[in-house]
Amino acid sequence: MDDQLAGPWLIAGGYTVALALLLLGGRFDGRRPTAAAVCYALSGIVLSETSLYWLSAGTGSAVPGWLWFAFPPAIAALAAWRGHRQKTWISRLDGAGEPGFGVVPRRGIAVAHADASTESVVTAVEFGHHGHRLLGVEYTLGGSGEPGFPELARTADLIDGTYALVQLRTPVVPSVVITPNTGAFEPERFTPWEDARITRNTVGAPKPDALLQRLETGTEFDRRFTVATSDPEFARTLLSPGVRELLTGDPWFRVREVAFHGGSLWASEAGTLTEEMMFADSRRLAVLASTVDWADADFRSLATEADTTDTGWLGKRLGGLSFVRGPLNRRREGTGRQPLSSLSLVARSVIALALVLPGLALAVNSLTALTGLAPEARLTVTTTQRAEASTSNCTSCGNGNLVDGAYELDGVTHPVTDLRWMSFGTFPERGDVVDVAVGPLWWHPIIEGDDTAFFLLLLGLAPVLAGTLLAKTTYLPRPRRAKSRLGG
Repeated sequence: MDDQLAGPWLIAGGYTVALALLLLGGRFDGRRPTAAAVCYALSGIVLSETSLYWLSAGTGSAVPGWLWFAFPPAIAALAAWRGHRQKTWISRLDGAGEPGFGVVPRRGIAVAHADASTESVVTAVEFGHHGHRLLGVEYTLGGSGEPGFPELARTADLIDGTYALVQLRTPVVPSVVITPNTGAFEPERFTPWEDARITRNTVGAPKPDALLQRLETGTEFDRRFTVATSDPEFARTLLSPGVRELLTGDPWFRVREVAFHGGSLWASEAGTLTEEMMFADSRRLAVLASTVDWADADFRSLATEADTTDTGWLGKRLGGLSFVRGPLNRRREGTGRQPLSSLSLVARSVIALALVLPGLALAVNSLTALTGLAPEARLTVTTTQRAEASTSNCTSCGNGNLVDGAYELDGVTHPVTDLRWMSFGTFPERGDVVDVAVGPLWWHPIIEGDDTAFFLLLLGLAPVLAGTLLAKTTYLPRPRRAKSRLGG
């Protein structure tokens, strides 16, 4: 097997690094503009250079030099344009920058918008949508001006303490906070990823500025959620069977804390306030509002008549992947899985492809060599180098046994440099002519024996299985099995 076998993995690694830089830039966006710009630029450069390397190596042709310099700026410009649209979506809403209702987080407490300082608020936007008034607030944990907590801002910055609070205006009602429980399905089912999201979302969620007490409904609902309220009677009325069914049946509510307080219904979520988050979260809040039996008849009529379907609420904001993500998320929610954002869907798909494609190429090349279907050639050895692990001054230790030479296939002579000899058979000497198999798929690796082919087959199947499993859990999730409690 020659060192060029690493080519597909270098390409997969390049795309993975580009995606990681893009995600990191999204994390920095809004908090550290310079760091975000650097990450976006590096992502574009890595993506473009990896693509050009694939084009050059895959076709065996030389890429014009000007493309190596023109392609990265084009990709970077595309990323900058997308970033510009993300930064200007608020201005396109024709909304107000100052909150006219609701709350603003301050030191972990949700205070009235009129009494709040702006030390921790990054962005705020209020606008009307389908008869509702919506408010989005992006804030950070531990503002730099908080006295008595000199390390709070630094710690919050290290854990990326950026959160978004999406609010929907409601009639003024007593305070009710509904928090999902971690480990709610144990020991029947373990949900570590959902538990991590619950912790991440709730650690920065603001609490109402009111005296709250624990409330239990005496139903299975208490296993999944913790309810705290300033008025137990109101909370019992609020948590009707329909509301409890919605909260327990919709996976979205299972990882986010929602609260009623001060004429606002809100949900908090870790991350920056994006257009997709604003409208997706507010739609879920509108669905919850339409399920509550409000005493205010006018608001009850407004809430029940609002179009809270995906197409009705999001409209043109469904995005370019809506034809895939919409049916996919409905299928995922039907099986009890969390819905995916556009970025999450793209990330999962890229990772799955980065695992499957190189692994599949390696497995097919190895299988054809094992079955005798791969093209065969005679390799003429010109140079050999052994790795002697027992020699203290060995300069090639760790590089394995290397072979240089050339072989002819279809009338074309192909030079071979640093072919790593992996077979347990006899190591060739200079001047030997060895029968080898040449993989039919790009990268066309040289396979020197059946033992090498079998090892490479196992090596290729591992990422294929991992990528297939990731794709299956993403696109074709199975319904979770309902198991009975132990002892019951």
